[in-house]
Amino acid sequence: MKAQRYQGVRGLFPFLVVLMMVISPSVLMAELEPSEGALLGATQVRLSWAGEIGGVEHDVQLAISDGSADPFVNPIIEERTTAGHLVITDGLEFGSVYLWRVRSIDDGVPGAWDLSSTFSIRTLPFDFALEVDITTGSQPAQPGLTLFNHCASIVGFDLDGELVLMLDTPARVADCRSLGNGQFLFVGGGRAWIVDLEGSVIWASPDSNTFRVHHCASMMPSGNVLMVVREYQDVDQDGVVRTWQGDRIVEMNPATDEIVWEWNTFDYFTTQDYDVHQTNYWNDWTHINDAHYVEADNSVYISTRHLSRITRIDYDTGDVVYNMGMDFDSGLVDFGDDLFSYQHSPQLLPNGNMVLFDNGNRRGGVPANGQNGQSYAIELAFTGSPPTDAEIVWSWQTPVYCSSTGDADRLENGNTLVTATHLNGVHEVAPDGEEVWRLSLLSVETCPGLRPGYRATRIPGIYLEDPETPCLGDLDGDGQVAVDDVLALLSQWGGSGSADLDGSGEVEVNDVLLMLQKWGPCSS
Repeated sequence: MKAQRYQGVRGLFPFLVVLMMVISPSVLMAELEPSEGALLGATQVRLSWAGEIGGVEHDVQLAISDGSADPFVNPIIEERTTAGHLVITDGLEFGSVYLWRVRSIDDGVPGAWDLSSTFSIRTLPFDFALEVDITTGSQPAQPGLTLFNHCASIVGFDLDGELVLMLDTPARVADCRSLGNGQFLFVGGGRAWIVDLEGSVIWASPDSNTFRVHHCASMMPSGNVLMVVREYQDVDQDGVVRTWQGDRIVEMNPATDEIVWEWNTFDYFTTQDYDVHQTNYWNDWTHINDAHYVEADNSVYISTRHLSRITRIDYDTGDVVYNMGMDFDSGLVDFGDDLFSYQHSPQLLPNGNMVLFDNGNRRGGVPANGQNGQSYAIELAFTGSPPTDAEIVWSWQTPVYCSSTGDADRLENGNTLVTATHLNGVHEVAPDGEEVWRLSLLSVETCPGLRPGYRATRIPGIYLEDPETPCLGDLDGDGQVAVDDVLALLSQWGGSGSADLDGSGEVEVNDVLLMLQKWGPCSS
């Protein structure tokens, strides 16, 4: 069976949902954020009241609940805004309770305080064992938070080493990433999860022994989730039949748990190719540790650790555009022999180059050991389109060999964020090789499975705010996806126009689904 791409949700159910929403405007009122009495796991918070009170301009005050008769006498935050929300990134602390209120401004004249609410930020556990140290170089680091896994939690530190995020999760965390809206996607316990700052589960992949997610989950532009899932097939090799463990890449619609696209290693790779140095290689034949979609070339990129191979897959057809990496007798690999081995986290750059973490377990085609092992963050430049060759144009060697896990991300300032777990730290490296920032894990909690810092990412903040970026589904440009946008979509039904959100050439059910996923203020 080759890669399959399925139609989205069929039928008129989503259409009827929209009609019900139009008929009953009360259900369109945005929920207060945070909800009254919420207990949050971060010191960055978004206050949102869009749809709760009238007016275009609002005053916002936030104060600590200190038991005084009027805590707003000396508010921590006092701002006027037209956005319908306010993101607070400084001044909040773990273990505190806060009050906030909003009032409308009419022709420049403040009215009565229309709305008030409270929320708390969790108290850190007394036995919280994670301790970090920060060192810096002569060049500036990329601003933001460094996010990574720590046992059954997701943590984030600022550049000074201050804890900003400490979010408990329902499973031991491996890969984790911010969705930019106060929610986080992570893999753990054989499932992919989306959780919010209260630790509430927004979505989880099916809990099934035959659908075990591992290593990686990432978001598609449509809001679907792309996951790496274990796959088993019986293989006759030299007269011996064994059950081989490979991988399947699955795209799932979280609104329905419907699989809308999939790709199977057994269909596109051959079991003639395997790591002869891997004990019982059939038990973990491919070991894909990363899969993600790149909109720029409409491709899915996967990293197959145990074949030392990176594959680009055409999303529309499922065909392999190229296999890059270790050469095998099958001839399936197009180029790149011994450029890397047992690699992690390929990232395509805007200039067409690629950065990745080269663990180096099979450098020269032979097993490395603690004495001769070398690990690098590398940047590759390609020849041809599609590529027919590649060369290393930049590299940074980790001080200690890192035989498993790891990451290399190119940051906006041109530096590279390198995660090398065996060093118990995260490194930001400038193009000239200077280590401009380092987070060292001095002490961590003892827990089974993937160690803390499996893969780190640098995010601007828990909430992404970019008013220059168009908001998908905001057809009237008022900064939110609401009833007027639904009416505009219905007026274009069956034709083409601005409501064709998925670019299919026709306004139909999938566009409704996309609009519903973006419902509310554009920053959400």
